[in-house]
Order: sequence, then structure tokens, then C-alpha cells
Amino acid sequence: MAALGSPDRVLMYLVKSALRAFFYFKSSDWVRTRALVTGHTVSDPCLGAPDLKLFYKYDSSEGPAKGSDLIPFQSRPHAKYYAESFPHNLPRIIRVNPKNPQETHFFERDQ
Repeated sequence: MAALGSPDRVLMYLVKSALRAFFYFKSSDWVRTRALVTGHTVSDPCLGAPDLKLFYKYDSSEGPAKGSDLIPFQSRPHAKYYAESFPHNLPRIIRVNPKNPQETHFFERDQ
């Protein structure tokens, strides 16, 4: 178990991943739009799994907007490595809720 991390880290990673999978299917019919990555942060909580928070800007039906999304990881080094693969102002595809343009999600499978 030591290779995978502490039990709380593994459990929280599984919970966060399941929640993210739920949002993946829930947002499957949302509008896809281009967004520019503007930054990122990697959290390292005392308990639980680390997250990458990806920040981006995009044009919504209400005009220019900013958004972010959380991506769970099992370890901080993996999150940092993935975060560094997003150069600033690189266009990416995000999902935007047509009923609430402030609700967005980023998924690697949409790229």
C-alpha cells in the first residue's frame, strides 16, 4: 500500500475521480468552446489527494469570461508534471453549460 500512498489519499482520489466521471457524463451535451489556459495551481492537502486547478478564459454567450476546473491526482509530482504541459495562452476545448455559461469543465478527452 505504501507505493500507492496513504489510505486517505487513495480513497479521496477515488471519490474525486468518481465525481469527475459523473460531471463528464452530465456535461456531455454541453457546448464545446475554445479557451486559453491562463494559469494553474497544485494543492497538496494534509489529508486526501492533490488537485490541479486549471484556470482559463473563454468567450461565453454573455461575453468574455474566466473559469477553472479541478483535476484530481494521486500524487503531487504527477499533478505538477501535468500542469506544466499547459503553456499559457494555449487554446484548449472546454465544456460550457448553455443554461449557465459560468459553469465549465475541462476534460482531456475533448482535446
